[in-house]
Amino acid sequence: MKHELLPVTASCSGGRLAIAGHDLGALAREFATPLYVYDGETVRQDLAALRQALAAAYPGPTEITYAAKAYFAPRFASKLAALGLGVDVVSLGELRVAQRAGFSPEKIHLHGNNKSAAELRAALELNLQAIVVDSLDELMFLESLARERQHEGSPRPESCPKIWLRITPGLTVDTHAYRQTGHHTTKFGIPIADGQAAEAIRYARNSPHLNLVGLHTHLGSQVYEAGPYVEALQMLYALARAENFTPLELSPGGGWYVRYTSDAPDIPLNTWVQSVAAAVQAECDRSGIPLPRLVLEPGRWLAARAGVALYTVGTCKNSGDGTRWVAVDGGMADNLRPALYGARYTAIVPERMEDPATERVNLVGKFCESGDFLIENTYLPPVARGDLLALPASGAYHLSMASNYNLAERPAALWLEEGEIEVLQPHEDILSAAWWNS
Repeated sequence: MKHELLPVTASCSGGRLAIAGHDLGALAREFATPLYVYDGETVRQDLAALRQALAAAYPGPTEITYAAKAYFAPRFASKLAALGLGVDVVSLGELRVAQRAGFSPEKIHLHGNNKSAAELRAALELNLQAIVVDSLDELMFLESLARERQHEGSPRPESCPKIWLRITPGLTVDTHAYRQTGHHTTKFGIPIADGQAAEAIRYARNSPHLNLVGLHTHLGSQVYEAGPYVEALQMLYALARAENFTPLELSPGGGWYVRYTSDAPDIPLNTWVQSVAAAVQAECDRSGIPLPRLVLEPGRWLAARAGVALYTVGTCKNSGDGTRWVAVDGGMADNLRPALYGARYTAIVPERMEDPATERVNLVGKFCESGDFLIENTYLPPVARGDLLALPASGAYHLSMASNYNLAERPAALWLEEGEIEVLQPHEDILSAAWWNS
């Protein structure tokens, strides 16, 4: 068993896999598949490790904010709020869930490359910790909304909204092209190269309606080298020095690497945290300015390993060239990542963990697309209709991107503790969905 990909409470007895003491086969029979399970202890331990690493590496103020897009069902969000995390939201829906889950406005950042007037007005009304401005166009639009609100008479004396500028350094990281967000041609952020970032700093600082407090950048996701983060931070501080601006808050984003397969390298979290912390301290020493509040934004890193996806095997067959196909009752409607990014996973048979993986197969979903792969060319023990399969590291960017393609019903998700099962989201019933009956 590849324990390193599974939640920290994973255990095996008699060839059967359990999470937090709960037999996965029993859970699949009770709640049906596809089914997602989240291990509470894994979330807590990973968060504690990140906090400890950050406290050891950085002497200034810090904050950890969770990227809601990774997975943000209301009950899951409440768990994170109770752990004292901040949250990054990118839509009015995520903002409303964050409110209901218990995140205070002082813990919420609003991101996004095309925020609507409704989203920005909600952020102004709530006086969020920061609105992360993504373009000069948005900067001017936000200023007009803030001016309008202030002329109408804000109920708060601190009516000037706090903003960050999302800066695009023009760096390309080694990850899938669709996960790169810091290069010259990205749709995200305000570029340095053509002078827009400098112009944005000047505009924001001269506005009586905005309060520029920080700078932000995000290079992409599944980044496994710390060097690009360091280079990006150096570029942000060079920009700040040129404009005589001292950031009170600074975020290098998130996107740090998560393992999905046992043959992928194990790169310690400290590689990222220590490099980022050292770079900020070096730049502040060079500029003779105080350390900013350093904000890290993990999403995938906090959610992925905690989650395991469970499927039931259906059709097993050979094609004319001898390729072995194993189809399950989920696929691209609950996990779009293989089709979208070519993402790779490991599959296990949780009720026969000791059986050797001797059969080469293509593991696919049930949806009407040739690209509906879960794992291409993998090895499994021989399986047949009715067997249960599990995919570790399934906690991020599965359910948050799930769809009703082919009118599939979104799976249930469970939060597991020793001796306790909580339903995070129930299995969807298409015929009772509000949109179906409208």
